[in-house]
Amino acid sequence: MCSFLSPKQPSGPGLTDMQQYQQWLASRHEASLLPMKEDLALWLTNILGLEITAESFMDCLDNGFLLCQLAETLQKKFGQNDGELPACGNSKSIPCRRIPCRQSAPSGSFFARDNTANFLTWCRKVGVGETCLFESEDLVLHKQPREVCLCLLELGRIASRYNVEPPGLIQLEKEIEQEEKSPPPPPSPVSPAQAPPPSPPTSPSPSPTPPKVSSCKKSTGKLLDEAVRHIADDPPCRCLNKFCVERQSQGRYRVGEKMLFIRMLHNRHVMVRVGGGWETFESYLLKHDPCRMLQVSRVEGKPSPISSKSPNIKDLSPDSYLVVAAHYRSKK
Repeated sequence: MCSFLSPKQPSGPGLTDMQQYQQWLASRHEASLLPMKEDLALWLTNILGLEITAESFMDCLDNGFLLCQLAETLQKKFGQNDGELPACGNSKSIPCRRIPCRQSAPSGSFFARDNTANFLTWCRKVGVGETCLFESEDLVLHKQPREVCLCLLELGRIASRYNVEPPGLIQLEKEIEQEEKSPPPPPSPVSPAQAPPPSPPTSPSPSPTPPKVSSCKKSTGKLLDEAVRHIADDPPCRCLNKFCVERQSQGRYRVGEKMLFIRMLHNRHVMVRVGGGWETFESYLLKHDPCRMLQVSRVEGKPSPISSKSPNIKDLSPDSYLVVAAHYRSKK
């Protein structure tokens, strides 16, 4: 069952070799980007009609030409669908102009930077905020692939307002937004199912929402429950006080002390909704489960001597603290 899940992230090295630790940290950072890259590559493939994969994602985009093509394609779709939207829907006017770009721009060149700058100018005009934009160098020199992905996700959010099919992660966000607005979550236990047979006819508003949610339930069904259980139990925890991962309702879990929305992306990656973004469930547990945080502090591959009991902050050695702290500092 683990074959379709995100690749398992190896446990981290200790502080004996700082270079090895930095390499491991970089590889784990790259692994956490994989679901986002796959999702955006699929979206770009559908819109542009070109074969783009997660592996070729940055190579395909780094001269800026395909991004300019994306901007022109979305610009046409925005214009076609703008008349169907309510007047209050979108504050930004849609630019109607050709985006200058050079198809033959070599990777890393001035022309690649120029193409990218033209794309970013267009993004500003359609409403992508400055905090979501990246620097030309981030794309052209592959410096910050995460920033490039976040910008494209924000563009996907804007595209969804114009009835253009967005990336899968944005579809999951909209699904969660609908779930938060609708009253079905409290009546999900078994008791209300027996009591209110007369209530569905009386309230016509709840009835339209379940079909929408159920149509997207590929992301929250039995497959998700099994995947969450598999990740939570791997590796098995022998602590007396186990870190809580408990299903509350479909797609909602109590993880530690927080209530989280968890979704399956393309039947492959288990994703957690965190703040305004997404994180893989494996990565989330690695940062919040005390037992897994101690595994990061292994020295020379040997488990910590206190791993047989429930972790306590007093038990952490200075070296263990440094490793965990280094992990948090690495996050932007």
